[in-house]
Parts: sequence; C-alpha cells; structure tokens
Amino acid sequence: MHIIWKRPDGYHGASPSDFSSIELGGHSRLWLHKSDSDQYPFQISGGWEGHDGTVLLNNLVNLIPCEEQRWLEYINSQFDHSLKDNRRVFFDGLMQWMDELSTHIKGDTWEVDILNEAFSVIKKRLSAIEASFLAA
Repeated sequence: MHIIWKRPDGYHGASPSDFSSIELGGHSRLWLHKSDSDQYPFQISGGWEGHDGTVLLNNLVNLIPCEEQRWLEYINSQFDHSLKDNRRVFFDGLMQWMDELSTHIKGDTWEVDILNEAFSVIKKRLSAIEASFLAA
C-alpha cells in the first residue's frame, strides 16, 4: 500500500477555478477540488481497501478548513456507519489508521512534505474534537 498526492494539473479536465487552496500551517498549501472531496487530493493504492480508505482520507483532508462542529458531525456519522459500538475503540482505531498511513507516503520530497503536513493537521483536528466525540 502507498499514499500519493494527486497533483491538480489536468485532473479530469479540471481548470484552476475548480480548486481552492488551503494553508496547512507550516510552509505548505494544498489545492482541494471544490466538488470531488471523495477522490481528491490523495489516493491510497495497493490494496483492496484502497477505495474506501481514499474516500475517508480525502474527506478528512477536505475538512481541514472547517470548524470543529463540522469535524464532530463527520466523525459521528462515520461512527454511526461503522461496525464499532464503542466510541473509544472507534476513535483510537481511526488515529492508529492515520499513524499507519503516514508510514506509507510516497512521492518527491516536497510531495512527502505536503502529505506529512496534511496528516499532522488532520491528527491535530481529530485530537481537538476527541473529548466531545467521546462524550456524545
């Protein structure tokens, strides 16, 4: 399995107006497709779980500019559709999955930097809503 960044150049005939740019907090900016939050900007390849994982990862990435309430709603929705019945087990599993994914990042040095920074922001945002999610 590996995680790659889908660069915005020529994505399905897209034009620059199809993207928005977000600051990742360090020295990186990331282009997000305005309508395709399931398949863009990253891709998980190399395993049968690639499609579902890609959708989950990209939805988390696309939440980066959103308020905590939107993150909480999304994570609650994911929990409701999961096979887990324990919020702690679900949340810890999600964080472990993010840690595992971060070991499979591939690309040029600057692509790896962008992916690592995005993963770091996602984990920080998840940590910020952890107590609210567990209390629900």
